[in-house]
Amino acid sequence: MPRIEVNGRGYRLPEEPSVVVCVDGCEPDYIALAVAGGHMPWMKQVLAQGTEVVADCVIPSFTNPNNLSIVTGAPPAIHGICGNYLYDAENGVEVMMNDPKWLRAPTLLAALADAGCKVAVVTAKDKLRKLLGHRLRGICFSAEKADQASLEEHGIDGVLHLVGMPVPSVYSAELSEFVFAAGVKLMQTRRPDVMYLSTTDYVQHKHAPGSAEANS
Repeated sequence: MPRIEVNGRGYRLPEEPSVVVCVDGCEPDYIALAVAGGHMPWMKQVLAQGTEVVADCVIPSFTNPNNLSIVTGAPPAIHGICGNYLYDAENGVEVMMNDPKWLRAPTLLAALADAGCKVAVVTAKDKLRKLLGHRLRGICFSAEKADQASLEEHGIDGVLHLVGMPVPSVYSAELSEFVFAAGVKLMQTRRPDVMYLSTTDYVQHKHAPGSAEANS
């Protein structure tokens, strides 16, 4: 079976479409309480028939370090994205770590594409897109700026027509809904071998696990 190696780890190429979902800010109780309340019947079946593992996140527990640890298979000490912000000592300013120039390691997504896999990435906020899509030959766009997606930069155009939703507010639960809706449409129309979906933590900042808003 074909394999690739990225950052010292070996990976088998997928034999069927594989989807990775990073639900930002989602502590296990959000899932557990929603399942217990009957709000996630499909997830209940997955947990019963599949494998459920609770893992430690990387520290600091921010969006960028954890997403990049997932897609590189390595900790921040290796991939270099150690926070959402850093102090640029050379220029004397604080900057967001959303520029690929801070990334020190290749991503599994780019390596899979180079190995011949069709890869698609959809992220909620655009600040993460360039990191996840670094050197990726495939589809990579954000819900936040889905209306600006082009074949040249994002590997796809006409995203709003494809998804059938307008661009949501960046501060809304609908931003994550757009990510999932886009993932469904991409799987139906493009059928990527690997798809990575990353949501926003808007709901988790606003509502506790088990609340009506978190379960809706």
